[in-house]
Amino acid sequence: MKKNVLLTIAVLFCFSLSAQKYVKPSVKQASRSFAIITDTKTWKHCKAELTAYQQVLAEEQLPAFIVYKDWKRPEEVKAVISRLYDKNHLEGVVFVGNIPIAMIRKAQHFTSAFKMDEKKFPWVESSVPSDRFYDDFSLKFDYLKQDSVHRNYFYYDLAIESPQQIHCDIYSARIKPVKSGKDEYKQISDYLLKAIAEHRSGNPLDHFFSYTGEGSYSNSLTAWTAEAFTLREQFPGVFDGNGRARFMRYNMFDYPKNWVMNMMKRDEIDLAIFHEHGTPDRQYISSSPVTTSLAEHIDKVKLDGRSNLRRWGKTPEKVKEFYERQEKLGMDSTWFCDYNDPKQIENDSLMDLKTGIVLTDVTAMEPNARMVIFDACYNGDYREDDYIAGRYIFSQGKTVVAFANSVNVLQDKMANDMLGLLGMGARVGQWAQLTNILESHVIGDPTLRFTSFDSAVDASSMLSASYDEQRVLGYLDSKYVDIQNMAMYLLYHHGYANVSNLLKEKYLNSSSWMVRYTAISLLEKIGDKNFDDLLNKSINDPYEFIRRSTVNWMGDVGRNEYLPLMVKEYAENFFSERERFDIAMTMRVFDNAQLQKALDKVLIQSYVQDKDAISKTLLKENEMVKSINETILDSSAKPGYRMSMINSLKNSNVHPTVPQYVKILLDPSESDEIRVAMLQALAWFRHSINRQQIVNACQLLMNDDRVSDIVKSDAARTYYRLIK
Repeated sequence: MKKNVLLTIAVLFCFSLSAQKYVKPSVKQASRSFAIITDTKTWKHCKAELTAYQQVLAEEQLPAFIVYKDWKRPEEVKAVISRLYDKNHLEGVVFVGNIPIAMIRKAQHFTSAFKMDEKKFPWVESSVPSDRFYDDFSLKFDYLKQDSVHRNYFYYDLAIESPQQIHCDIYSARIKPVKSGKDEYKQISDYLLKAIAEHRSGNPLDHFFSYTGEGSYSNSLTAWTAEAFTLREQFPGVFDGNGRARFMRYNMFDYPKNWVMNMMKRDEIDLAIFHEHGTPDRQYISSSPVTTSLAEHIDKVKLDGRSNLRRWGKTPEKVKEFYERQEKLGMDSTWFCDYNDPKQIENDSLMDLKTGIVLTDVTAMEPNARMVIFDACYNGDYREDDYIAGRYIFSQGKTVVAFANSVNVLQDKMANDMLGLLGMGARVGQWAQLTNILESHVIGDPTLRFTSFDSAVDASSMLSASYDEQRVLGYLDSKYVDIQNMAMYLLYHHGYANVSNLLKEKYLNSSSWMVRYTAISLLEKIGDKNFDDLLNKSINDPYEFIRRSTVNWMGDVGRNEYLPLMVKEYAENFFSERERFDIAMTMRVFDNAQLQKALDKVLIQSYVQDKDAISKTLLKENEMVKSINETILDSSAKPGYRMSMINSLKNSNVHPTVPQYVKILLDPSESDEIRVAMLQALAWFRHSINRQQIVNACQLLMNDDRVSDIVKSDAARTYYRLIK
């Protein structure tokens, strides 16, 4: 359709269905459509801007429905989405304003790191706010209740027989205003106008900025430097003369905060990534700088002491206890006596503020990076009235969209997965649809796209087209690594018959770091013999993140043949700090005698000097599991302490002791509480070499009439998580 016709806004057709109102697209239905779902008040206040946003999508040949209602339950929203998907080939959806929030429980295996005890902690804290409820139609949920205080929160359990992997059918996003002192509807209106302007800018993705904060990747330089290599593969135009990539790290300056904020103010920045720790209201940019003189050392000790006193010294007894401990170290009360002085509190607060970007900083910064990825915990927690990602998109700068996490997130996670698709014209939502986990969300406009740096390649059209196996197989030969990665993902997602062997061959034959990573990470989802065997190769990959991931996967599988490879890597790759840390932690899941044999075999042939120290470190980590197992296997131990040790198995899948764990499951003298805790822990043994023993035990429990309903229920839940 010609542009001059598209720019003429057609008469809006509204019709009612089950009380919700629909505003039809102003252009003829194409192969795909989009939905803007909002509430009645937002529609009344922002009607002009919402319809203008609808029109700009029409100009891009993406017909958009506007649907509004006073939504009472998430099921109402989901029913509308499902109907549009079936009848109008829905591609994605954006929730604007006050849309119900699904709070997901019993699905922590869908997250990267979140493992909060759902019984011990309040539901509002131990549940994961996630729009996978809306955008993955295969997942099944059991409704529990509506929150009594936060009336827009609705709690669900992942159903026992639900699929156990996320495969989003559409993409989704939220445009939810923040409590910044500005009228919420004015925020939405201004934001939509900003997004519309960006849609019409024709902007390519050729200026990139990455910041790595203190504590990320264990501060490993080896882990940090790899990003430049992978991004060169993904964004050739950014590195080859047409643009510029910038990288900053927490220790380049004493207090890098202002340097980071100034970078985000630059008008040309298209994409920014923050690798950092976070909370809903703060980005942790750095810590106190390294001290170099005696005076600086003393000031740092005093600052830390005052901070600790304010945190823990809530009573005179606690203050006295603190001072007594410091006196043993040679510091009397004069070192910290001003901890409660208002002026000192203010000065210390200002020092702390220099290490983090807080909500008001974002508003003052007016960031211009069109898209921001927060590889951090909680920066995207849209439960909150105010949160970092929301502040970015509602700022006066040009930031239109963010990708952020609603709860905590794992450091050993790929943050740059298939980013190159954005440089080739994929919509942000289309990219996110390929990379989503339970906690990750698009905040802002998911339909934003950059102009492709290669006019012959349109990743958005590739992703929108109906799946054709031969066409997708052809993408494997693309000169662009993320087109190859997209092809592998689509073949896996659509059940290509020979996908495991294809992924294995792609890993073995590709010179691209990112192609090899995608191949083996998809194989991990399959979890077959090809995956188990390939780990023997990938432990020596040139790409540090593949090696680091391999270490954790080896721990998940538990083959003893991996031990010599890990010992050698730990001994001889000293500067891969994060990898060595993961190897040490992984030693806990292996048999002690087998570890000792591997140490003897490897170290006698190694050139390293500190062999005794290496043996001592790895054996010490391995031996920690002895005390854990002593408690777990002792039926007379205190139940609370015993359950705590059982829960630790979620992080460390101790494979040699699985037969004893199974005995606990099948022992009728054990309490239901202990058996349920063990079932929930063993559900994390998805790759274990002893997985089948757990599956068999679950089947016995499911079919035993003497077993309580609660044990049967958790046995079934574990069974469905472990079968493949």
